[in-house]
Amino acid sequence: MPRLIFNGVTYGISETRFEATRELLARFAEGHTTGVAMTLTHDGARHHLFITPGAPITLVE
Repeated sequence: MPRLIFNGVTYGISETRFEATRELLARFAEGHTTGVAMTLTHDGARHHLFITPGAPITLVE
């Protein structure tokens, strides 16, 4: 299962969300977007995130 690590919290994500996040990071690198809101679940709680360029994100396949 793909995972996204943001600020030290690991979220299990779908393959679709994984690919979309990979595209988002590429857009950040190209300077085409300034941020995105995302809701993910961790330990049964919903986390509302606003991800901006430079945010500490790790994608794990």
